[in-house]
Amino acid sequence: MPKSYKLKLVLGGSLNSGKNTVINNNRDNESPIGVSFKSVECFVDEEANYKFIIWDLKDRERFRFLFPVFCRGACAGLLCFDLSNKESFSDLNRWITLFKENVKEIPIILIGTKTNLANREVAEDAITNLIAKEDLIYIEYSSLVSLEENLEELFKKLIKTLHPRHTLSHFHLTFNKEDEQLIRLKNFFNRCPICKKRIHNNVGLKNMYKNILDSDALRFKESLIRLVNNIEEIRVNYSNKINLGIPCCECYKKIFD
Repeated sequence: MPKSYKLKLVLGGSLNSGKNTVINNNRDNESPIGVSFKSVECFVDEEANYKFIIWDLKDRERFRFLFPVFCRGACAGLLCFDLSNKESFSDLNRWITLFKENVKEIPIILIGTKTNLANREVAEDAITNLIAKEDLIYIEYSSLVSLEENLEELFKKLIKTLHPRHTLSHFHLTFNKEDEQLIRLKNFFNRCPICKKRIHNNVGLKNMYKNILDSDALRFKESLIRLVNNIEEIRVNYSNKINLGIPCCECYKKIFD
């Protein structure tokens, strides 16, 4: 059965760390509560759905007393610094201490931003020493590729760290609103046709819809879309003979156990 995970991440870094380029959160830079939120959803190996809620901590003095509370329950930490700004690198120790004191035994991914600027101030030896000392995972964000490509590298590394068994042979990431067609499918298949209970998280349907590699999945997706688009005609002709829907987990087990 498809598995679904909803996980919390904390994103830290000084104001001059370039972290707004990581998840494109400039519009929330003046959050009045010291933190803003962004969700990123990943579909992995046609069997798992990860929804990450990123807590972006706003590094202002008046908010810092809240950061230990904001860190609670996180599965991993994301920590940014600007490779062209030595001060943002020096400030990392404060953030690492915050994460390690308030969220025990979580992976911390260090993200170097602005890799393509000529005036690089942070030496590679300094980064290597910090990674070894604090047991960090390190990636660099390149301005020569798209935000989606940088995010894909980041979340592939994160998921592989959290669950090494994933092959990542199929990986799809989205941080935009679901398109209208997927919303229509989810609304149409939101109840079990057997017990009539509401299906709150239809992971299998979303995984199938996001799968752009499997030809069978693509054909099935097209068939479902045609079904929903023609449902009124189908209901008139076959309303007394068939009942359409996706069974819930309990009914599925009873049928296919």
